[in-house]
Amino acid sequence: MEQLKDTTKICKICFEPIQFNSFHTLLNDSYVCYRCLKQMNPIFKNFKIDDVKALAIYHYNDYLRKLIFQYKGCLDYELKDIFITPYLKELKILYKNYYMLIIPSSKEKIIERGFNHCLEMFKPLNLKIIEPIEKIRDEKQSDKSFLERQKVKENLKLVNKEIIKNKKILVVDDICTTGATLRAVVSLLKEAKPKKIKILVVAKRDFTKKELELLNDPSFVLN
Repeated sequence: MEQLKDTTKICKICFEPIQFNSFHTLLNDSYVCYRCLKQMNPIFKNFKIDDVKALAIYHYNDYLRKLIFQYKGCLDYELKDIFITPYLKELKILYKNYYMLIIPSSKEKIIERGFNHCLEMFKPLNLKIIEPIEKIRDEKQSDKSFLERQKVKENLKLVNKEIIKNKKILVVDDICTTGATLRAVVSLLKEAKPKKIKILVVAKRDFTKKELELLNDPSFVLN
């Protein structure tokens, strides 16, 4: 008699079996167990970058920060599947017929990692990718102060207006910190008159009261 294969899925975070104990887990081909997903704190927070509607799947808490660092900084490539797939079917419906624009990453970092972390995160959406914006200077935003980050548009250039015109564009990124890069990209996209622009990020960071007081200090660097 042919032996049956074990089809139990294992959580890519804790390596425990995933229990399909809800209608949602049955619908989505998730790589995360319920316990780990709960710690990631999905909130589906709506916010705006200027007048453009944006959605953050998770709150940027310590647990999620460690996971993103493990993925990006420690090159744990398998974690690419944990961020989007728990809600993939819902997101595919929400952004049907959109073209996906991935925030331009540091070419140096892509070569160093061996993969584009944002591309791999959002690839499961299966949207056509467009690249109308390029980086003029390859500067790392995480090393900059809040005031320096507001000048990010100086490092970006719109190189192809025609692929944007009359299209619905979904701008995606991993973390929204100050919103400066997203704001710069939206500003450039509007020059090409797209049909609609929306933003989707994995997580949105909220500032503490102390951080808000320090934002205008040129020496204060966000971590």
